[in-house]
Amino acid sequence: MRPSRTDDPVDPIAGLRENLNLLRCSVEQMTGAMAGILHEVRSFDARLSTLEAGLGGSAANQR
Repeated sequence: MRPSRTDDPVDPIAGLRENLNLLRCSVEQMTGAMAGILHEVRSFDARLSTLEAGLGGSAANQR
């Protein structure tokens, strides 16, 4: 006599749903990180522009 199984069979749709939710969470985290990076780049660009203006634009002319 075979022992009866007590665990439920694996539901492939539930597994796909779980993986999709994990992917969605990862993408949301990356989007937030990229927004933060973009904010830092814009802030750095603004500071650099201020510095260039203070130098009379000579740094921009040397490129």
